[in-house]
Formats: sequence, structure tokens, C-alpha cells
Amino acid sequence: MEKVWLSGNFSESPLPKLLYRIWKSKRTGRLDIKKEKIEKNFHFYEGNMALHVSNIDFESFFFFLQNQKHIHFSDREKCEKQAKSKKTSPLKALTELDIISSLQLWSLLESFLIKETLPLFDFAEAKYFFDPAQEINGSNSLVSVSSLEVIRKGIYQMKNKDIIHSHIPSPEETLHAYPNKSFLLSDLNPNERYVFNLIGEKIKISQLYKICEMGRNEVNRIIFLFTVLRLTGPPHRTLESVTQELSKAEIHNILESFNKKCTYIFKYISKEIGPVALSVLEKCLKDIKPNLPAQLQSINISQEGKINLNSTPSTNPSLPGEIKLEEFLNALNEILVSELLTVKKTLGDEHESNIAQNLINIGKWNTKKIKF
Repeated sequence: MEKVWLSGNFSESPLPKLLYRIWKSKRTGRLDIKKEKIEKNFHFYEGNMALHVSNIDFESFFFFLQNQKHIHFSDREKCEKQAKSKKTSPLKALTELDIISSLQLWSLLESFLIKETLPLFDFAEAKYFFDPAQEINGSNSLVSVSSLEVIRKGIYQMKNKDIIHSHIPSPEETLHAYPNKSFLLSDLNPNERYVFNLIGEKIKISQLYKICEMGRNEVNRIIFLFTVLRLTGPPHRTLESVTQELSKAEIHNILESFNKKCTYIFKYISKEIGPVALSVLEKCLKDIKPNLPAQLQSINISQEGKINLNSTPSTNPSLPGEIKLEEFLNALNEILVSELLTVKKTLGDEHESNIAQNLINIGKWNTKKIKF
């Protein structure tokens, strides 16, 4: 929790890793991406990419249809005229005018959604912000595409090898297979299954290069894919280590660091809007409470912007009713994300970006058991 991962830069968390986090945590909301003059946003429903008629860029979509030779320019003009006269969407006009069948159109919508993300995989740097308040109704989505499918297609089409090299272990390191119940061997493509079998429980990457009947660049691509999907990687903490018990002193250390971040946010907002800042953050805390574990329902905010807990929770995973460490850290993260979102709504994107960047170096801590 050194920083709130829902806001950051691709230089630290490239797009495929970000998409995996959104999928793994079943997030619903909108991902905003900015790089110089390029601005993109994508909606997600329970971790997967979703497309709603309200967030289709029709100009880009019709260009995509023309480029793929599914429609002519004259068809586009007919659709626009039909949509205007009947006050419907250009999408509906495509089937009303029998230009494209609904079966083909929905398949093209999926392809378009995936295609829109692919160039972003080669961005070494880009600011991003995931806004959980920008929800769409999953049942009203036109199409939903698995984020895992987007990750796989994006990585296979990446041209920026520097990104791949910078996010995989060096050749002299050992690659370990991780226990991951989210995936089975049957989920892998034949080439991926082949590499995964060569890795076994562990293998030195330089040795993998020698024995694999695949070029080094392609091996690196698959290692990157496995790293993103958390199937393999260097030795790291296991699932058991993130549910272990911390001492009261260690939890106190985490809470102190967390509150340094909260206090900074409060002081920043207060400087901009004055005494009303406390009321704004109190409402923020009230809104987020339903999403927090039962053990944190009694929290409140102090006059200095600190988040107060009536009692220090225990993270002993063996005791029924005790909060797990991972759940505890996620809850603190949710509070920070909510406060950042409040800054964004109250003061605007630039202020939110400034705070998110500064939070990285505020309230740091170090424990022997957990690497945050």
C-alpha cells in the first residue's frame, strides 16, 4: 500500500498489469488514461471490459467498420440521417437499415473494444485513474469482454520490447511457478502450455532460453504474460504470507503511515476550500462505509483528518471473526481511493493527480513480514 494503485503511471504499472488487477479485484468503474494529447477511457463491470451505447465513440467505430470494409461511406451517411430523423443511435440504424446483421454487429463491437486498447500496451508512460463512481449497469452493456482475453491479445501484439524486458526477471534469475487457482493448464494456449511445462516448479531463465524451441523474444513475451497473470515469477511471498498475523505494533505502524496520507489529503483540501473540507471528507467516509469489513464500521474522522478506529484490529487468520491482513490493507486502500475521488470531484483532475503523486512518498513504512 505504498501508493493507491488505482491512480498512477504506466511506467510503474503497465497496462496489462493494471488490467489484471482490475479483473482480479472484480472492479466496476471507468479507467481514464492520458498521455500528452491522447485521452482514452474504458468501462469495466466486475473486472471485465464493458461497452455501453452511452460510451461508444461512434466516429471511431464507424471508421473501424469502414476500414474493415464492412460498410461504405454512403452507409455511414444513411445511418447518421436515420439516427437523426428517428432520434435513435447510429448503432441501431445499422440494423434498421439492414446494413449489418445483429449477429455480425455484436461480434464487431467486441473486436472494436479490444482493438481500441491494443495501441496502449506499447505506452511506456501514461497517467491513469480508475474511477469506481463511474458505474454502468452490467445488464445494459452491449458487450462484455474478458480482461484476460484483452491482456493476452495485447501482449502478443506488443512492439515495445523494452516494456517487456523491464518487467520480467533477468536471465540469471530463477523463474518459479506460483500456485494460482484462477487458471488451469487447459486455459493456456498450446505454445504457453509448452513453456509452462518447461518451467516446471522452477528454472533459471538462461536455461529456459537454451532448451526452449522458441526464439528469445517470444520466450520473453510469454514470461511477461505469465508474470502479469501471476503464474510465474521470482520467489515472493505466498498466499499464506498475506493472510498471516501481524503484531499490534506492526498494525499501529501501518495505521500511523496510513493516517499521514489521510492528514495530507485533509490539509490539501482545507487549503483550497477552507473549513468545509472536514464535512466533505466526513461524507466521503460515510459513503465508503458499506464497502468496508464489519470490523471497520465504527471508524470516524478527526478534526485533523485522521481516520480513527475504536480498537486496533487483529489479523490472526486462525481466529473466527478476525480480519485478514489482506482484507485490512484493501479496506485502507479503499478509503484512500475514496478520498482521492472526492478530491477529483471537488477540486478537479490536476489536484487529484498532484495528491496521488505526493502520496507515494508520504507515510512510508517497512515491516519484516510484508513487502508493500
